[in-house]
Amino acid sequence: MNDEDIARVIHCKSAYKIWSHLVVTHEGTSQIKRAKIDLLCSQYEKFTMHDNNFIDDMVTRFTKITNGLASLGDAIDNDQKVMKDIQALPPSCEVKATTLKELNGKEEMKLINLIGNLKTHEMERKAREEMAPQKKKVITFKSTPTISDDDYE
Repeated sequence: MNDEDIARVIHCKSAYKIWSHLVVTHEGTSQIKRAKIDLLCSQYEKFTMHDNNFIDDMVTRFTKITNGLASLGDAIDNDQKVMKDIQALPPSCEVKATTLKELNGKEEMKLINLIGNLKTHEMERKAREEMAPQKKKVITFKSTPTISDDDYE
């Protein structure tokens, strides 16, 4: 226990009282716990990867959500995590997502294997983009005829 925890429970007379106090301090009451679960479930349901994010960013956000749920007693199994991560991929990864769904349908994929697969895909896509010739932007100006004072005479 750290100094703050000791200061919180120094007045408690029994181990049970100490434990109860620490549970409320760190996990909150059952109402707070339910609110945390509801919030994390909402984040889980709405979870998506944005086009400008990297796989590592997506995995970090997703892991925080699923670990939070697990620590509150609402764990999500591997297959659900895999399917949620595949569904969270942006539209630019639609072909990859379809391939992964088909692959996962044939045999259960481990989450770590999915992450490795997505990171490999991301690296290969970046390498292709870097090797592709850069398109030059061409700027054109449009002219419109104007009427001058001389045209009215």
